[in-house]
Amino acid sequence: MTPAQYTVKRPGLEISVLEWGTPPHTTDNREVVVLAHGFPDKAEFWQAVAQELAKTFRVIAFDMRGCGGSTPLRGAAHFKFKELVEDLFMVIDATSPTRPVHLVGHDWGGIYGWDAIASEQGQRRIASFTTLSPSLDHVAQYFRQRLLRPTPRRIFELVRQSLRNSLMVFFALPLLPTLFFQIGLGRPVFKWMMQLLEPTATFPNYPDLKANAIRFLGIYRANLVQRMLRPLVLHTQVPVQTLQADHDPFLPPSVFEQCPNSASNGYRSSIVDASHW
Repeated sequence: MTPAQYTVKRPGLEISVLEWGTPPHTTDNREVVVLAHGFPDKAEFWQAVAQELAKTFRVIAFDMRGCGGSTPLRGAAHFKFKELVEDLFMVIDATSPTRPVHLVGHDWGGIYGWDAIASEQGQRRIASFTTLSPSLDHVAQYFRQRLLRPTPRRIFELVRQSLRNSLMVFFALPLLPTLFFQIGLGRPVFKWMMQLLEPTATFPNYPDLKANAIRFLGIYRANLVQRMLRPLVLHTQVPVQTLQADHDPFLPPSVFEQCPNSASNGYRSSIVDASHW
């Protein structure tokens, strides 16, 4: 099934959208699922999932700003969660103007999705949220609990998770990760890392990977340290399902432990023998 492709716009920004199962702007009474991708992906990598969902739903995926066919913005100022959440609601309003949507987020799409569902607009425009990621606030609280009440086990968990998240910290550094991708190390090292940690995952080997990844670094620099040092207390009435991959090397089930505190209607599902990508 080939998706329809179109753009939604506001001054200075175009977001590229893919829609499966029905042409854009036609009458279709099915519920809408919106898919938000992470690093270093783009909308087309939802293809296999979208084709399955399109049997029941209208399915929308979009290229985050700076990625794929969307406006190639670059710089941390363009990638603050506030900007990304506004883009999400622009897509929702353009594709499903009269009814709430079901939001699905992977990696960073799931992380900033928590901000979306905690907002006043999210309570009205999002019918449910399925995420493969906790928020940065949840991860910060995970670390704080282990620092404030250390035990041998908690110290071990703290060190282990710090190592797992070291790649995110590297990507938040100035200059160095950009140079890493510019000189051509990004693609082979990233491929090697995936083969080592997730041998069943498919490496996202597409022509504009390097350019997308360099621009996408802005999301790390704009949000990671800021939210880890000053986490917010998020709460939502939107039903939330966390999908926790048993073998995720970066976001194991343990870092989801704070999620129930943010969702009045929260559900947990385990994905056996699954990893991050």
